[in-house]
Amino acid sequence: MNRNGVEVYVDGVRAGTLSRSDLEPDTFLFGYAAGCEDCHAVSLTMPVVADQVDSMGFLHPIFEMNLPEGMLRQRLELMFAKVLRDFDALTLLDIVGRSQVGRLRYASQGKPLDDVPAENVGHLLAYRGTEDLFSDLLDRYARHSGISGLQPKVLVRDEAASIDRITDRGATHIVKSFNPGEFPELAANEFFSMQAARHAGLPTARVQLAESRALLVVERFDRTAAGSYLGFEDFCVLSGLRASGRYSGSYETLARRVATFVSPQHHPAALRQLFGTVALCSAIGNGDAHLKNFAVLYDAPGVNVRLAPVYDMLSTRPYLPRDGLALELDGSKAFPSRRQLMGFARQSCGLAKPVAEGILARVGQGVLAALAEMQGYAVQHPDFAKSADRLSQVFREGLARLGL
Repeated sequence: MNRNGVEVYVDGVRAGTLSRSDLEPDTFLFGYAAGCEDCHAVSLTMPVVADQVDSMGFLHPIFEMNLPEGMLRQRLELMFAKVLRDFDALTLLDIVGRSQVGRLRYASQGKPLDDVPAENVGHLLAYRGTEDLFSDLLDRYARHSGISGLQPKVLVRDEAASIDRITDRGATHIVKSFNPGEFPELAANEFFSMQAARHAGLPTARVQLAESRALLVVERFDRTAAGSYLGFEDFCVLSGLRASGRYSGSYETLARRVATFVSPQHHPAALRQLFGTVALCSAIGNGDAHLKNFAVLYDAPGVNVRLAPVYDMLSTRPYLPRDGLALELDGSKAFPSRRQLMGFARQSCGLAKPVAEGILARVGQGVLAALAEMQGYAVQHPDFAKSADRLSQVFREGLARLGL
């Protein structure tokens, strides 16, 4: 690993260098390469300039965005403890930087951008053995997994999804696992919560539940039909916050950020989507819809910037019965009433009452459709019935609170 810094690439083009400050500990500097074009800006918040950009005491939010957390970070620390004396944010970025969510990549000077090993995702979904499959995936894919989140996850490349097996060598899917002792049936919980989003008409990442219910596989939503990657930035980055600030602020402020960063032609759809997502979180008891679970996608900085699809939706109330919202709404983190949601729709999202009512109705229909699917699944899988009953109860309580 290079102690001095890493090269930052945008769409495979070197954009600049991220390095440690020689004068101030825990401070990092980023400088654009000479001649870097505006289309290769690393972030919507960091346009191409001649001066170096000081991180002000911590890693710049765009570079911190995909740093592994939780179990994934712990596994990486164990894997590299013998060869690395220091394990700071830049070292971690150097390890996982060759495979990231979004279009940025990182590598030490002179080192190539790695390919991601191939995996048969169909086999992962069908696996019903007793061995810890995800532990094996962590061993194989940890260093290729530039992705954040406290629940364990890795990036993999499905050999069947590669457009061109010679040139298409990037990750195609996110594989999530969960601690069954702490959060029983969380993979199924997220699957049916995402189904509710899809049935509600919200743009939603494609997810598949493994037959064992131990894994959830999410198709990369930042990947183009040609196999390249879109710009991706979550609203921690767009709010100038570290990942630890993910629970700061309000949905009203988030709505203003959406209006600021999303391209004008996408404003109406983005604000409808934001309202529908917050309404769905309220209906299913999702207390984890924080700033890192909302993001934008774009073709190039300032070009075709739109709200990313729903990619992380679950119900926290089966595990935390008194849980509230991740961000404030109407000055509170308590799950809102229908009146409060309608106020948010009107005042923050600029939606007329009939439009907001229609979105709420579709959210209610989406939750009911997911409930029916979940109940049918529980009949076929009796060992899931108890968890299905609890999740169904939470969904119905949310629907009742919102009059849906």
